[in-house]
Amino acid sequence: MAKREKKTSDLLYVKVRDGQIEGALRTFKNRVKECGLLLELKERSHYTKPSVKRRGEKKLAALRYKKDSEQEYKKLY
Repeated sequence: MAKREKKTSDLLYVKVRDGQIEGALRTFKNRVKECGLLLELKERSHYTKPSVKRRGEKKLAALRYKKDSEQEYKKLY
């Protein structure tokens, strides 16, 4: 039987050093923002139909394409 790999915790945590709670709180907020936890909670707060999700993704893709093409145009001229 193969050895199990050490599983790291999926929970976010920050060590408080020398009683510096403000710094630890700032670090924690940044980590929550980076991992997208709040966005996921917002998305899961209500049900969205798959067709609505696809429509939103298409809109975002169109906006990204427009922004990228404008930046390329500015580089050329």
